[in-house]
Amino acid sequence: MVESFDAREFERAAVAAVATAVPHADLAALRASFDLIRASTRLVQRLEAEVHREAGWSMAGFRVMFCVWVAGELEPRDIARLSGLSRAAVSSVLNTLERDDLVERTRESNDRRLVTVRLTRDGEQRLVAAYAHQNQAEREFFAALTEDEQIRLARDLAELLAGGSDSE
Repeated sequence: MVESFDAREFERAAVAAVATAVPHADLAALRASFDLIRASTRLVQRLEAEVHREAGWSMAGFRVMFCVWVAGELEPRDIARLSGLSRAAVSSVLNTLERDDLVERTRESNDRRLVTVRLTRDGEQRLVAAYAHQNQAEREFFAALTEDEQIRLARDLAELLAGGSDSE
C-alpha cells in the first residue's frame, strides 16, 4: 500500500530508494534536479493559470511574444533558440498568435524564404499588461527568498545553464 507523502517526505523516500537501488548515484544532483523540476513546474503552472490563460495565450505563446518584444523583431529560428521551443512549436504558436492579430510575419530580406516576426500594437500592449501581472506572480512566488538570495539563485542558475551541454 502506498503511503500518503507530503513533498519533503516524498523527496526523502526518493533519495533513499535511489541510494539503495543505485549505490553510486550522485544524491546531491538528484536532490538539486528533483527540487529544480518541482519549483519550475510549480511556477509555470501558476503563471499559466493566473496570467497566460486569462490573457488568451499559452505559456509557449507568451515565450514567443516576449522574445519578439525584447528583440523588436526576430526570425522564427531565432525565436526557437531564445525561447527553448522547437521550430515546429514556434511555427504552430505563430499561426495562433497571427490569427489573433498579436504578431505579424513579413518577408523583407533579400531571401524571400526568411520571415521576420513583429508584435502588433495590440500584441505589444497585451504582452506588457500580462507581464506586469506575471511579475506580480513572480514576486509572490519568490517572496520566501530575500532579494540577495534571489540574485544569488539567478546567478547560480545562469552558471548552471552556461556550463551545461545544451549551452549556446
